[in-house]
Amino acid sequence: MKKNPNLLLAGMLLLSTWIGACKKDADSRLQTLSGDPAMALGNLTASAYDLNVVYFVPSDGDTIVNYRARLNGILKQGQRFYGKWMNYYGYGDRSFGLRLDSLGNVKITVVKGALTKAGYPYEGGGNTAINELNTWFAAHPGDKHSEHTLVIMPASTYGADGDPGGVPFYGLGRWCFALDYAEMDTSYLGQSTTLGNRATKWIGGLMHELGHGLNLPHNKEKVSEAADATKGTALMGSGNYTYGKSATFLTAASAAILNNCQVFRTSSGSGFYGGGNTTINTIKANYASGNIALKVRFSATQTVNNVIVYNDPEGGNDYDAVAWVAAPAGDSFQVSMPISELQKKTGNYSLRIRFLYTNGSSTEISYPYTFVNNEPVLDISTKDELNKSAWTITSVSSQEDDGPATNLLDNNQATVWHTQWKSVQPAHPHTVVVNMNTTQQLKGLAFLQRANLNGSLKDITVYTSTDNSTYTSRGNYTLTNVNSKQYVTFTAPVNAKYIKVVTGSNYAGSHYAVLAELGAF
Repeated sequence: MKKNPNLLLAGMLLLSTWIGACKKDADSRLQTLSGDPAMALGNLTASAYDLNVVYFVPSDGDTIVNYRARLNGILKQGQRFYGKWMNYYGYGDRSFGLRLDSLGNVKITVVKGALTKAGYPYEGGGNTAINELNTWFAAHPGDKHSEHTLVIMPASTYGADGDPGGVPFYGLGRWCFALDYAEMDTSYLGQSTTLGNRATKWIGGLMHELGHGLNLPHNKEKVSEAADATKGTALMGSGNYTYGKSATFLTAASAAILNNCQVFRTSSGSGFYGGGNTTINTIKANYASGNIALKVRFSATQTVNNVIVYNDPEGGNDYDAVAWVAAPAGDSFQVSMPISELQKKTGNYSLRIRFLYTNGSSTEISYPYTFVNNEPVLDISTKDELNKSAWTITSVSSQEDDGPATNLLDNNQATVWHTQWKSVQPAHPHTVVVNMNTTQQLKGLAFLQRANLNGSLKDITVYTSTDNSTYTSRGNYTLTNVNSKQYVTFTAPVNAKYIKVVTGSNYAGSHYAVLAELGAF
C-alpha cells in the first residue's frame, strides 16, 4: 500500500548505533563453513560500495538483546565466507562491502517503523518496509551506500519449540530480509543441539537471502561438488540448512554474478544495473559421449564478461538448477556439460542461458529439452530461416496502436504484435496473414515470444496458401512459454506464398494475442 511520505517521516525515528566487538571469535568455525580456513581469512580488498544494513523495528517493538555483537559476528563471518569463494574462482580477495567505524565494527542503521508488528507480516511485510525505507533513504541520502540493502527485523512470533518467525524472510530484487532472535549467534554454529540447528537455519538463511539481495538466483551443486568435502552444498541451493554444520560453498555461477555486483567492486563507477539486451543469433546443441555440447553466437547491447548455462529440471523452483560458466570469445561461447554432474536425469528441463553484463545487469534466454531413457533429447539448434526483408502483412484481425502486426517481421524481440486491449478487448481467435511475396518451399515456421513472457501465445492453428484464397491447414500447435526461438515442423515440406496464423489462447488465460516474431524455414 502506498504510504504518505510526510506521515512516514513523522512516524519513523532514526537511531544511529555502532556494532561492538563480537562476543566470540568465529574464525575457528570457518573450516566447516568454507573449506580451508587459511583461504577464508585472507585480507579482503576494500569495496568501493557498502551493503546497507538496516535494523528495522516496528513501532511497538524494540531491538533484541546484544544484537550489536551478534550481528557483527554474523556479518563479518559471512563476508569472509563470500570472499573465500570469490578468491577460489579467481576473482581476487573480494567480498561485499560493510560500512565500519573507527574500531573496525560494522555500522547498522536502526529505523523505527511507522506500523506495529502486525503491519509487517511474512506475507507482504517486505514491500511495506521497502516503501517506508525508500522514503527514509530519500530523506537521509548519506546513509545509502549502494543499491543493495539487508533489512533485519526482530522476530515477532515464536513457536511452541521456541523457533522464531513472523517477519519477512526472503529476497525482493536488491533488497533482502532476515530476522533476529536472542540466541542468533555464531557461537552456536556447528553444535548438534537445538540452538545449534536453529543457528544454521537462521544464520544460514540470512546468508542465503543476502545472496538474493546481491543478485543471486537459486542453483544446486554438481554431483562431484556434493562429494567434495571442501564444497558440499551450494549456499543458493539448500545451503541455508548446512551453513556452519557441514561443508557449504558458493558455486562458480554465483561467483560470476557477484563479480559484477556493485558492492563487490573495488573501484567506483557509474551506470550500475543499466540494463541491456542480448540476441542469440545461432545456437547448436547436441549430446554425445555423455556430454551436452553447446555453441552459441550472440549480439549484445552491453559488454558480456561471462555466460552462465543452467540445466534446470522442471518443478524445482530453480533450487535444483546445475550451472556451468563460460567466458565468451568475442561474440560467441561454447561449453561442454557432462550429464553425470546432474542429479536428475528424467523429465523436462530448461536450458537457461544468462548473459552477464559488466554493469551488473543480465539477460536470460531459455530453451526447453527433455530426458528420455536417462539421456537428453535436444531440439534447440537454430534452423536456416528464410530472409524476411520482402515480407509484408496482408491482413490482421486486431492490433493495438503500439503493437502493429508489422512488428512480427522486424527481427526485433523488443517489438511485438499485440491485439487490442486499451479501448476494446476482442477475444480469441485472432488472425494474422503474412505475404512472403514469392512462393517458397517451407518445412515449418519459427516463433519468438516477447522477452518478458507476459501473456505468451499458447495454442495456434497454421494455414498456408499460394493465392490468399484457398488455404490448407498445416496443423494445430502449442507454443512453449519460453523467450527463445522455437519451431513447428510440418509433416512434409509445402509450397506457399501466404502464411496464416489463427490464435486459440495465451498463457495468461486472457483475451489478447502477443508475439514478437514470426518466421519460416
